Amino acid sequence: MAAYLLSRIGDPIFALTIGVAASFSRIRRDQIEKNPEKASEIGYGTVVQIGQRRLQRWWNGDFSNL
Repeated sequence: MAAYLLSRIGDPIFALTIGVAASFSRIRRDQIEKNPEKASEIGYGTVVQIGQRRLQRWWNGDFSNL
């Protein structure tokens, strides 16, 4: 029998939530490092837009040479 941290359904949801939160925090940190003068302007909307662009580039295969 498999051991689950939360439950059979809860574990994948928990993993997805942690992954998305880590991605958001990394994108925000990267943007603040690039533009420290605009740190107060970088909010969730900006992070979501950048994340969508990165996901689109990955989906199109633009990151395949990394």
